[in-house]
Amino acid sequence: MFRPTAWRFAAAVSVWLLCLPASSAAQAKDDFVRALIDLSQAVGGAAGPDGPAVRPSLEAMAAGLAEWDAAVSRVEAGFKGAIAGAAPAVAARMRATLGVTYLERGRLTEALVHLDRAASLDPSFAPAQLLRGLGRAKLRQNDAAAAAFAAARRLDPGSAAAAYQYLRATRGAAAAPDRAASLDVLLKAASSGPGTPVDLVGLPLDLLDDASVDAPLFVPAAYVAGFRLLAEARYPEALASLRAAVAVDSTDERARLAKADALVASGQYEAAHAALTDTVRRYPASGQALWRLGRLNEDGADLPAALKAYEAAARLAPVAGASVVYAAIGRLQHSALHLDAAATAYERRVALAPRSAQAHLDLATVYQAQDRLGDALVEDLAAALVEPANANAFAAAGQLRADQGDDAGAITLLRSAVRRDANHGAARYALGRALLRSGRGDEAREQLAAFERIQKAELEAQRRRFEENARALESAVSKDSK
Repeated sequence: MFRPTAWRFAAAVSVWLLCLPASSAAQAKDDFVRALIDLSQAVGGAAGPDGPAVRPSLEAMAAGLAEWDAAVSRVEAGFKGAIAGAAPAVAARMRATLGVTYLERGRLTEALVHLDRAASLDPSFAPAQLLRGLGRAKLRQNDAAAAAFAAARRLDPGSAAAAYQYLRATRGAAAAPDRAASLDVLLKAASSGPGTPVDLVGLPLDLLDDASVDAPLFVPAAYVAGFRLLAEARYPEALASLRAAVAVDSTDERARLAKADALVASGQYEAAHAALTDTVRRYPASGQALWRLGRLNEDGADLPAALKAYEAAARLAPVAGASVVYAAIGRLQHSALHLDAAATAYERRVALAPRSAQAHLDLATVYQAQDRLGDALVEDLAAALVEPANANAFAAAGQLRADQGDDAGAITLLRSAVRRDANHGAARYALGRALLRSGRGDEAREQLAAFERIQKAELEAQRRRFEENARALESAVSKDSK
């Protein structure tokens, strides 16, 4: 079950600004999103447009949108008269409240007018700069976003969110004091010991939590145009498109997908492949057919065909789980050593699933293969911050720190990895080497001895598995020969 994104206004603006109008806007948005989830599930069901929940869900979305817009208007009215007479610092926070309200509604240009003004009224107000950066990044204004994040970082030097967002906005840039200072913030946050996950996002601007599902969810082809409009926050046009889609939708696409699933379940993979290929021919906007075709192609080792299907599926407005599609694209591009393409896919995945440690780690691996060690370290540290129990994240960050010549920093991170997983052989080995280079021979030998014990245990486990598999194969052959 996928879920709405959390409404994180309090993370961006002081809690005392959460007045009733702003809270009502959040509630109205939640009502709209719940109706959207209901619609997504209804149109994806076997009954299709004839399902009992389709039209009611559309009406609930329309009602939710009307209430959301009315709530936004109440926020506007609530601040309109007060802003003019307020002290600059208070007016800045009022404008930031309006800015967040507009950001949530997808009215980015209006949001940035108020956030720019808030930053001007109170240059010391760090949340306004962070919000400005998020808005500019959403508009793909990367230089302006980087400048805003840099300002937020300088105003709040200890903010891991501001540091990460700045480093993300300046990926691939040459070494600079701001980048070094931001990296130090992430290192300090990661090295401070176990704790709760760190929010590196600030304010999620998408309607749904993309990472809340294990497999991508697509609507039938007839609804793709409407969901693309939803992704652009063009909600009235989206509702009109979705209503029109109900009139032309049929159950044929769903029946074809069900048939392909049955063929896969019975092991008739060639027939399933033919069925899915024909479904894509008849319904080129069937994301579900393309995704399943990609999986079949990948299982059959036809990686170019799998990649082509995945890339086509990614363009078809997944309701949620687009990050899973980009993970598949990145994996195949990486295996083909198309590192730039792999990095692009994994960057999109991280943007959609910023709280996934594995998404950050996979991106870091590609950056490391590109010799972008600074960017790789940022992503490894991000993984450690969003999932503090992840030993692999600390091990990867520690190994990179050692590669960059910082054995003291490496030792701290690698010790954190070992505390989280005492049997992490790579972390033990890297820690022993870093201690040895630091002249701490006794400690180094202790870690290297632990690595040898772990390695021997792993080899013994592999030997046992090999013997068990050999016995199972011998038994199967013996039965077949009788």
